[in-house]
Amino acid sequence: MRALPKPTKLTVRYLRSVTFRLAVFLFVAALFLWAPDWLDFTAGKPLTVPLVLLWLAVACSMLAQLNPKSALTAGCMKQYPNHFDPVANYSRQSLKEAVRQQNRGAVKVAAVWLAGNLVFGILYWRRTIGVAELVLLCAFYYLSDLICVLFFCPFQTFLMGNRCCVNCRIFAWGSWMMATPMAFIPHWFSWSLVELGLVVLAVWEVRFRRYPERFWFGSNKLLQCAHCQEQLCRYKFPRSPRFRG
Repeated sequence: MRALPKPTKLTVRYLRSVTFRLAVFLFVAALFLWAPDWLDFTAGKPLTVPLVLLWLAVACSMLAQLNPKSALTAGCMKQYPNHFDPVANYSRQSLKEAVRQQNRGAVKVAAVWLAGNLVFGILYWRRTIGVAELVLLCAFYYLSDLICVLFFCPFQTFLMGNRCCVNCRIFAWGSWMMATPMAFIPHWFSWSLVELGLVVLAVWEVRFRRYPERFWFGSNKLLQCAHCQEQLCRYKFPRSPRFRG
């Protein structure tokens, strides 16, 4: 088996980011096991340092996607005009068909995600689980967001069928997805994250509908493997052809 080429700077940056998110999750998990009261922001006490840090970590990851100069993958930045290099004479009809196919996959993901998380909401409303459990779930989603980018994405594999994360129709959905557990808790701490995630989602969806050519590899050269300088798919399963031994 041939050795993998040297990782790109962006790959290294994302590996560091997933390591940071893993540390955040493990810290929250440790508090959940030994001091769950520290994770309950509805108890009428001042917010604990871990809660403030978690809020900042999640919020900053969302805000970065609203900045066209962020050093993020093209999977996210393709929504901006400076990440669009048009393919000459691309087929408008093929673009429309690609959009329809991507939208069908997106509807499937939304249905599965909302239905699955509604279960947690019902458990919370019935007091089977509490605020601490939902905070832990939020931290897990925060970590899983990058695991899907770097290692394995069930949405890509089973529902979307996109060739890689750079071409992902729902890349920016990670913002509202990681905040989903917070939607069930009526508190400014939780709903501020939900609202920020929905802003990121709304901006993405508006741009997708106004500029679909930026989101399809058939019309945007920067989304094609031949022009990809990121190689974030190097560790991902299923393996990209360029990294198969």
